[in-house]
Formats: sequence, C-alpha cells, structure tokens
Amino acid sequence: MSELLDRCPACRARLAKAAVCPRCGCDFSLVRQAIGQAARLLEQALCSLAIGDRVAARRQVGASLALHRWRLAEAIRSFLDTAADTDPTASGPAQPPGLLAADLQGASDPTSIREEDAYLPA
Repeated sequence: MSELLDRCPACRARLAKAAVCPRCGCDFSLVRQAIGQAARLLEQALCSLAIGDRVAARRQVGASLALHRWRLAEAIRSFLDTAADTDPTASGPAQPPGLLAADLQGASDPTSIREEDAYLPA
C-alpha cells in the first residue's frame, strides 16, 4: 500500500475524499482514521524528539508504526535505535548543562538569578 490511500486495494479505483470506494463499495473510513492517528503520533514523536525526550519519542514512533508504516517513522526509529547504541544518556529528556530542575523551580524572583548561572542557548 502506498503512503496515502489514493487507490482502492480491492479494485484499484481512484479514491476521492469519500470513505467508500465508488466502484466496489469498500469502506475505508477506519483505515483513514488509523492513518490520521499514525500521522498525529508521528508529529508528537517529532515534538518529543525536539525537546530531547527520546523515551517518549520512541514510544510514540512505535505506536505510529503499529498503525501505519510511514517511511519517516521507520527512519526516526532507526535514528533512535542508533542514538541509543552510541549515547548511554540518550534515553531520557535533555537537561541544560549545569542546572537542575530544582534550581529552576526554587527561583521565584527572576532578578535573583545571576547571568552566569542562567542557561542561555547559543
């Protein structure tokens, strides 16, 4: 099956936006819902990967692949597997160097944080 459901797998008729094949009558509404859910899970995985939470990204990519075999999802899973083999700390969320979450929560007044203690990405 292609990346998108554009032809009926039963009779190869072109599928429009309708969920039912105009030629043979096959209903693809559940298939399209599964493809949409797989796409949403893949987007969530990319967001998790962007913030450094590889555990959540791996879980979301696995769920996406269980619904639909996107090539991008397979590439991300391969990347996560390779990154886990080379970096032992790649399984958790990224922490800014030199700061702990408790340090950020403990500071209620932003003026009390010194500039040299602040994490400023380059």
